[in-house]
Amino acid sequence: MRRLVVILLALLCYIPAYAAERLVVPFDVNSHGQMVVQFRINDSSQAIGVVDTAATHAMIDLATANAAGVPIPGDAMINVLGLEGAEIFPLVRVDSLSAGNVRIGRMNAALNRRIEVLGVHNVVPANAFAGDVIDFDFDAGRILVYDGRPDTSTTLTSSRLPMRQVNGLWFAEVKLNGTKGLALIDTGSSISYVNSRFADDAGARPNEEKTKTLHGITGGGIAIRVATARRFSLGRHRVLGPDLLVADPAIFAHLGLADEPVMVLGLDYLSIFRVQLDRRERRLVLSSQGSKRGMGGVQMNAGGSRLRTN
Repeated sequence: MRRLVVILLALLCYIPAYAAERLVVPFDVNSHGQMVVQFRINDSSQAIGVVDTAATHAMIDLATANAAGVPIPGDAMINVLGLEGAEIFPLVRVDSLSAGNVRIGRMNAALNRRIEVLGVHNVVPANAFAGDVIDFDFDAGRILVYDGRPDTSTTLTSSRLPMRQVNGLWFAEVKLNGTKGLALIDTGSSISYVNSRFADDAGARPNEEKTKTLHGITGGGIAIRVATARRFSLGRHRVLGPDLLVADPAIFAHLGLADEPVMVLGLDYLSIFRVQLDRRERRLVLSSQGSKRGMGGVQMNAGGSRLRTN
């Protein structure tokens, strides 16, 4: 009996210590549909940025660098992989970066003097966080980073999709009209889209009317179209009748995936779920209330699709 008490006490002591190791970063979703986080740079300057699962390096803008006292860059440069391919930026060194109870020490960052994306000023790659699981809880507005297995819930339906890494970026296996493809998990993108190969292989029907509307909005200078699919499957979750953007960004060619069925999975889909990147087991876990929650496709057709659970 005494030995049992000792074992129980040891277990009770272990549980709080494990929980205390969890990292928590609060976030909001802004008017542009982006997941934004309040950061502190060099323990002095507040900044707003995104935690990006598709970023290869940290990036800060000039105003943030000046406010935080980041030294003016010399001749050192850094190669950053983005949707338009690889670009060269000046290299700066940040002494510290913190958000929530997360603190990252000295790190390299790209200095971007020409950030053009609305609402985005700074980018922190998700791979800067150490832990088996990166857990995006959109209902609670927080990112959790911890070791072990992903948290589970008896009230949510979960899908577990195999993941693989390509040049340090995480891709999950998805299906479009039953055709398998790879989806780049991109919390830095507010929209999702498929490449031409994926749309063609899956037989997604061109939607001329919505393509014309889209070109009217964008000015027609972008090689992009709209296609309608029968279903988009993320494990046990299925999206019925989605309208999907079709585009071929340079990043797919840079990664050697231009001729493969591939897509970007952005926040328009990801934010419907609790999203857990289980890096140890190489699984993307998506959890939701199943058919109780709606799921839109292209933003101009929000609510036009239906989410079902097998």
